[in-house]
Amino acid sequence: MDKISVLLIGGGNIAHILLNELGHRIRKSYYHDLRKTDLEATFLESFLIPEVTDIVVECAGINAVKQHGIEAIKAGKDLYIISSGAFSDPKFPTELLNHLKSSTSKVFVPSGAIGGLDIIRAVRTRISSVRLIMTKPPSSLGYKERFSEPQVVFEGRVEKAIERFPQNVNVAVTLLLAVGESAKVTVKVVVDPTIDRNTHEVEVKSSVGDYKIVHENKPSPNLKTSYLAALSLASCINRRFDRLVVGG
Repeated sequence: MDKISVLLIGGGNIAHILLNELGHRIRKSYYHDLRKTDLEATFLESFLIPEVTDIVVECAGINAVKQHGIEAIKAGKDLYIISSGAFSDPKFPTELLNHLKSSTSKVFVPSGAIGGLDIIRAVRTRISSVRLIMTKPPSSLGYKERFSEPQVVFEGRVEKAIERFPQNVNVAVTLLLAVGESAKVTVKVVVDPTIDRNTHEVEVKSSVGDYKIVHENKPSPNLKTSYLAALSLASCINRRFDRLVVGG
């Protein structure tokens, strides 16, 4: 494969990072957004999938996935989803899988802002429990009140965490997709006023071994976006070109 044509759903921060990382791989790039941005790609005011498009890449949020993801599958295009929180709505994955049965498309969900998914997938059938500890500044979780010290604001089942923090679910949902069984996944959310970055700790217990992965992600230029998530998306797309595939 030489170069590809890409349709980006969203023309914001993640789209900018993606084009910066993949520019040498792209023959033609299009993007659809509610309004035109300064992204160096052809703007599509109405959502449509040009015939020359090889892949459709969502970089605009959960609603964009639900609104346009199925259309990409119907058009026979591979779909990359960074807003994995869309899978927290049980209707969406059911509909998506039904359409995939009659399509040549594949759907890719990058690791995003979390690592260690290769280990989790390898020991998936032997996992006894997985615990996700998210530590974030108050503003990242939408808290306006002052906190004088770190405070646990949630601890429980992953489904409840998704309900409680709908704007911060991508990491939890991606982890859940990798594990495959919600009963094995618990989440702890900590608000810490002394930090300026998001921390994710993943603790895995299995019959093969116990694993702990810690991530301290610096924010991207857009404070609502994880820089690592954008780079993970770029890396996932880059793998289309690899003749020697390492990891996975």
